[in-house]
Amino acid sequence: MSKLKRRSTSQRNAEVARRMRERRTGDDFRLLDNRRRANSHKIERQDVEFKTEDNRRKAEALKIEQQDDEFKTEDNKRRAEALKIERQDVEFKTEDNRRRAEALKIARQNDEFKEEERRRNALRIHNNRDKYKSNFDGMRSNYESKIKEGPTHICSCCSGLWFEYSIREYTVEMLTNKGLNAEFIDTVCYLKQAIIKLCATCRNDIMPNKVPNLGLSNGLGFYEVPDCLKILTELEERLISPRIPFMAIRSLGSCKQFGLKGNFVNVTMNVDANVSVLPRSFSDTHTIQLKLMRQIKNKNAFMYETIRPKVVHTAVKYLVEQELYKDEGIVISHDWLKEYSNERENFIIDDEDKKFDENESISKDFDNEDKWNECDDKPVNPSATETLLHDEIGDQNNMGIKFAPGENNRPISILMDLKVDELTFPKMYCGKQRKTKANVKLTYAKIAKSELRMFDRRCVLENKVITLEEAENISYEKKRDLIRNDPVTCVRYFEHRLKCLWEILSAPCGPLQGYELEDKYVRVEFQVRGSPHIHALL
Repeated sequence: MSKLKRRSTSQRNAEVARRMRERRTGDDFRLLDNRRRANSHKIERQDVEFKTEDNRRKAEALKIEQQDDEFKTEDNKRRAEALKIERQDVEFKTEDNRRRAEALKIARQNDEFKEEERRRNALRIHNNRDKYKSNFDGMRSNYESKIKEGPTHICSCCSGLWFEYSIREYTVEMLTNKGLNAEFIDTVCYLKQAIIKLCATCRNDIMPNKVPNLGLSNGLGFYEVPDCLKILTELEERLISPRIPFMAIRSLGSCKQFGLKGNFVNVTMNVDANVSVLPRSFSDTHTIQLKLMRQIKNKNAFMYETIRPKVVHTAVKYLVEQELYKDEGIVISHDWLKEYSNERENFIIDDEDKKFDENESISKDFDNEDKWNECDDKPVNPSATETLLHDEIGDQNNMGIKFAPGENNRPISILMDLKVDELTFPKMYCGKQRKTKANVKLTYAKIAKSELRMFDRRCVLENKVITLEEAENISYEKKRDLIRNDPVTCVRYFEHRLKCLWEILSAPCGPLQGYELEDKYVRVEFQVRGSPHIHALL
């Protein structure tokens, strides 16, 4: 009787299992059943004894399964991919790094583990150094991959753009464990991010609890540019600048890079007088032609643009309210507004009406000869901009306004003019003075280095993203323009490529196979071409 009862119970269990399998073939039922089982298992695991036993059982089952090499490889790959996806979350990555650091700190209390870790690190460093010594193809591939990327990594302290090998990543906890105060870390890290990136220069100062000289926390950061200044053209900016930098700039060699010839002259301008030549009665859409002259008597314009008076008026109204312009005593007079309000000028034009008679011969009257002398009392009119000189084509078009804002004004030495940058480039500095900390010693060269390396690329002219397809099809002339607009970054990239090249040439299995590179002499020259090149003796 008992055997019959057991058989019937077994049959019922088999029947229930068969029905359950049939029902789980439906997706809806399977999802609901899995959810129910997960909730039930979650409740059961609240019991500490059950949770411990369940973990032990799972660990034993996994240990048995991992004896199969294929399963072990696939399981490790799956776990690595899952962890990689999870670490894309900044909070999870920070917490995971903290947990790993704590676990490693505890493990290092064991002398055997510490010794084994040192041995592994030494072996890893040795392997990395010799990774490409026996494989020229791999070494060449490594070189090509290194030079693909430019200085695109941003330091959290100085906000400079750096190459990947110059940057190391930290968290606040990692820096705190190195003995740094959390308040100090918050002060020196100008860019507030969960992952702190530090360049080699900043690391050398921060680790001994020193504030780096070029850290933006010292007052080297740029101000946010208001909308009224963002839209200014080059000539419109010159109208509202209290200073004009005069320099004779020439194109050099086949590369057509820029070169400075002669003295740099810093000329003061009257902003009120500049703006007063513009009519006040025009609407937002009206434009006028404006010719910036070195001297009124000159035949050719130094700069010639179609400008927007309304935009200039809006920008200058903003600037005269700033502290820097107030300190300089720059104000805009409105007394002459009535005088000009009823006038009608005949130079309201469209851009397409601006024409040049290019068939005329180039004027032989070179006004840009370097005749200036600091002791010369003769009137000087170095009315110019910081970029390439305007093509001096014989201009037969008399439409527009001619004015020479720097005529008869005496230059000021840039060594005496402490605010020359801010007053010359209002679009860049927003009419505000750079406020560096008094206890920080900063030379002008260091300030220029900080601004040229900064991730805010307002110091260069070109600031747009170029796709890979555009880069492949870009013309030679456009490449020259891009290099001209940001020569500092191009020179840094040139140095980076040279550094990667010397690594290949110094490798035993490099192109000099069998001949070890013992010494080299390198001379970097710019000469008349503008772009750097080297002469090397190996």
